Amino acid sequence: MKLSKDQIEQLKKLISYKGYPEIDVQYEILDHVACKIEELLEENPKLSLEAAFAKVHASFGIFGFSTLEESYKKMIEKRLWGYYWNELKRLFTSFRIVFPLGLIVIFFQSSIVLEDSKAWILMMIGFLFFSFIWIVIHYWNTHKKFKKYASYMASNSVFQMTNFGVIICLYGYNFVYRREGVQEGLFAKIFIGIILTAIAFLFVSIFVLPRVLDRSIADTEALIKVYGEE
Repeated sequence: MKLSKDQIEQLKKLISYKGYPEIDVQYEILDHVACKIEELLEENPKLSLEAAFAKVHASFGIFGFSTLEESYKKMIEKRLWGYYWNELKRLFTSFRIVFPLGLIVIFFQSSIVLEDSKAWILMMIGFLFFSFIWIVIHYWNTHKKFKKYASYMASNSVFQMTNFGVIICLYGYNFVYRREGVQEGLFAKIFIGIILTAIAFLFVSIFVLPRVLDRSIADTEALIKVYGEE
């Protein structure tokens, strides 16, 4: 027998009660359990949908549907990082590379004009700081709109990167530009080198993170067209 629309909605609620609130995760689990539930209901028409669901859930063992959820989210995470590396490659092989290179030239020129060899660090830190704030503000409404979809919530790693970026900016300002709390020596040079490397990584990333988020949003919108808005 085929499950009706009402039965599918009921199953989604049962899956949600098991601790899977994301809409696309619910449908991913539903894809794996619907056929088994249909078979049980065909074998025993008197069996309630809840009882059939409980039997199917038990058949997945002590971890229930968590294996399916983990597999689905890992796939999304892998796809998201694939977008990141793809956009990074496109940046370095397109005319858009002139923007980060142009800013670097401007930052270094500021050191010459201001006669401060470290002014470029302060300029880069300021650029990163305000760029991260812009990303959070610009995508905040989208974040609230799509937070019920694991497909979009995987992009939280991008927002975690912005948090990491703000922390690095603060460390970079205090320990590299102002050199507060940093002693001279090999360890200090290594520490400062790590911070500068992180700043360089974040500087390049800031030119691709919005595109990565846009692709994640596009994936989620495609799912909404399939599953329907809730």
